[in-house]
Amino acid sequence: MAYFKIIFFSILIRFLCFATIKAQDSICSSNGTTTNSTYQINTRTLLSSLSSKAVGNTEFYNTTVTTGNPSDSVYGLFMCRGDVTFQICDECIVNATQKLSLDCPLSKQAVIYYENCMVRYSNESFFSTVSTSPWYAQCTYANVSNTKSFMPLLFSTWYETADEAARPLIGDIKKKFATKEARVSKNQTLYCLAQCTPDLSPNNCRTCLYTAIDLLPLCGYGKVGGRFLLPSCNVRYELYPFYRSINAPSPNELVPQTNHSNQDSRFSQDPIYLSYNCSRNNSTITNNNFKLLLSYLSSNATMAEISKK
Repeated sequence: MAYFKIIFFSILIRFLCFATIKAQDSICSSNGTTTNSTYQINTRTLLSSLSSKAVGNTEFYNTTVTTGNPSDSVYGLFMCRGDVTFQICDECIVNATQKLSLDCPLSKQAVIYYENCMVRYSNESFFSTVSTSPWYAQCTYANVSNTKSFMPLLFSTWYETADEAARPLIGDIKKKFATKEARVSKNQTLYCLAQCTPDLSPNNCRTCLYTAIDLLPLCGYGKVGGRFLLPSCNVRYELYPFYRSINAPSPNELVPQTNHSNQDSRFSQDPIYLSYNCSRNNSTITNNNFKLLLSYLSSNATMAEISKK
């Protein structure tokens, strides 16, 4: 019996690893270039530049490649989620640029949204401007038990998170990123996240985040989780902790301390929760870890995906 339990745990761990790194397919524009054209070569150079820059502990970077006519210029950027480590950021950008190159070899515009980063390029300059399309949404099928009381709390907390993310960059603050928690019930906590590309002004960032939040009706009210990814910003909420503490000295601390740390500490003490290095914990699986895995897998197995190209 113990042997089969270990095998089952191993399968779950492998599945969890796959689920957390799975990306949404690249969104490629229909307008394209030709094989070995100057624009395609510039695009390859751009993606290579973005991939190389991510290795230098950079969470956001934009650049332009211009060779030949101005019409062959390519503008691109990447942004990592504000709570991830530099190593995860680097791996995410490398994978995303490779996938864009394979999926959209002749497209003049493309974007890809991963769990922990996004990469985008275009034949038109988009730096410091709000872009709300193409967007991608993912929502759970499950509903909360009391939609009437949950929705006002969700919107107020989400908008507060957006306002905090949109604040001006001051001093050492180099990213427009914020998280916030709110108590739903005695045994349940709401977790919200909001992020903009840091080249946006506070007003433009707020506009983008509010636009993303306003997409919620597409999923229906009262869902237990959802995320909305736009080229210039993204928002997400869940009833489980899915982000890491940006102030923690150790990259293994995955959730921040809250006013209800006794309730939430079980997640921060579990290093396999939403972790990319799943293999390091194969020998320390416990019943509590098993329950967390089942909870995570069940929530991610019931997600609806919507995108607008």
